[in-house]
Amino acid sequence: PTTRVRRPVGPCCMNVLTAAASLACASPPNQIREELLRYRRVRTTGVGLGAGLVTTSFALGIADGAISPVAAAAAAGVGLTAAAAVTWSHNEARPPLSDSRFVVQDSLIPFAGQGLFAASPVREGEYLFEYAGERLSEEEYFERYRSGEGRYVAVVDTLALLGEPIYTDAADPARSGIARWMNSLPEGECNVRKRKQRFGGQRGRMFFYAARPIEPGEELTFDYGAAYWDAVSAQAAEVEPEEPAADARRLEGTTSANSGQ
Repeated sequence: PTTRVRRPVGPCCMNVLTAAASLACASPPNQIREELLRYRRVRTTGVGLGAGLVTTSFALGIADGAISPVAAAAAAGVGLTAAAAVTWSHNEARPPLSDSRFVVQDSLIPFAGQGLFAASPVREGEYLFEYAGERLSEEEYFERYRSGEGRYVAVVDTLALLGEPIYTDAADPARSGIARWMNSLPEGECNVRKRKQRFGGQRGRMFFYAARPIEPGEELTFDYGAAYWDAVSAQAAEVEPEEPAADARRLEGTTSANSGQ
């Protein structure tokens, strides 16, 4: 199958995971963050108004006798239970596979630099490892990467994109894990899937699993997501900078689309 060429610009050894890569050719740093915060406030207001409308409708329905209080309480209980179950299902308590099960060497993907390969068989569905690195707040992220271009940064957003995302920076090999070496293939061609935890005690963590059996010598790949490729294409083509508001929307939308929840 046809594969995409990763990173037509920049050092070949760098892996880009972050949705913030889409800001690389964009507005001044302060403007980017200001627009990001403004866009998040708009979303928060919209979700709050929607939740208020639903709550008011239920209250009026109960007052008019159209909705049974018992039924309303049961529905709320079911919703809370479902939310807790989803949160629990995205936690990961198992230990990762040993680093000795993998090896870093030249990638089989053209122009991709180095990649991560299996050194022993991996079963389908097996938990591999998480994306490890320095955990940054949004303020710390923009202090470190003023252009918004953190080339080894993974982003995990919050419920409905209302709160501040969590950024994990794996730029320093000594302070990160082997997940940083994985390259990208389109969905359907890759052999690894990711899952992000957006809630609870493990919030902000991203885990990787074998999407199918992986044989020794096979390169591990997962789909970085459409926004990453859009950002790389924009950088390569040296397109005109977009409005900062559009950059903020793209950053927020990408983390949601890639959240796995």
